[in-house]
Amino acid sequence: MCRGSLGERVRLRRGKSLPQGEFGPVSPIVVLTAIGLEYEAVRAHLVAPRRVIHQGSWFEAGEVTGFGRQVVLGEVGPGNLRTAAFAEQGRARFEPRAIIFVGVAGSLKPDVKLGDVVVADKIYAYDGSKQVSSAVLARPAAWEPSHDLLQTAKHSLRGAAWTDRVQKSLFRSDRQPEVHFKPVAAGETVLNSLDSPLRERLTTVFNDAVAVEMESAGLAVAGILGKVDVLAIRGISDCADGHKASADAGGSQRIAAAHAAAAAMTVIAALPDDGRESDATARDTGPRQGSPGAPQSLRQTNKADRNSVVNAVQNGNQTVHYGSRAAER
Repeated sequence: MCRGSLGERVRLRRGKSLPQGEFGPVSPIVVLTAIGLEYEAVRAHLVAPRRVIHQGSWFEAGEVTGFGRQVVLGEVGPGNLRTAAFAEQGRARFEPRAIIFVGVAGSLKPDVKLGDVVVADKIYAYDGSKQVSSAVLARPAAWEPSHDLLQTAKHSLRGAAWTDRVQKSLFRSDRQPEVHFKPVAAGETVLNSLDSPLRERLTTVFNDAVAVEMESAGLAVAGILGKVDVLAIRGISDCADGHKASADAGGSQRIAAAHAAAAAMTVIAALPDDGRESDATARDTGPRQGSPGAPQSLRQTNKADRNSVVNAVQNGNQTVHYGSRAAER
């Protein structure tokens, strides 16, 4: 069966159309960044990216290095409103499996250090409030990311194997970067102080947040309205402590962006091909080239790769069947 006809059958079964000739039967992952430095960190992991323009917004589409997953990359600019609008454009145009935001952030906790990666298991929009004569009363919003994406991230980012994707010149050699699955706080203000009213508010009202940034709340809103899974992955570039300029001058943003991009590509490579799972059949993500291994399913899963190689897994035992295309190679 040729790839095109398989894609057509999948489109008919789903009752909706995918962009013709672009991604075949597997939905892409849309990755968004705020600034060019973050964009280039992700783009470095894509093979032969090609330009796609939709309603004036520019994207690039390419495959993840070492893996066949298609990624559509966009640079939205800073801020939650821009992120929400751009994410919706990407969702409408590409019908993605998920939207992942990759970028840098400031640390709010001493144990979340420069170069570490934070995968948001909760997103706060901290700007909401009611101001009265004697106080500012917090009215925040909060969202949790896709359980599916978060589980994939937790399993694929265990250990240090994900750091193999970091360009050697951008890897922090003084310490092994850690991955934290913790809440982040998103607003419209760049925080660079230990004693500002905003810092005090984040400490007292959003005490479990370990990082602060400016886009994830918009991502969360777009995900809910567009009914698409979302995840925010951030590299720590400063400590939001008054020394942001010196940290940036020392290359911390570039390092943080590289670490976040490497973590995101690891998660994307570990995602199953199809976003759905029936009650009777569990997915086998299986070890893939260029990505950490994942536990095998306890039920049977049959999956054919692009060389017509079928992997059958049942109760942890794997059988491989080689089809005609594999034999030709």
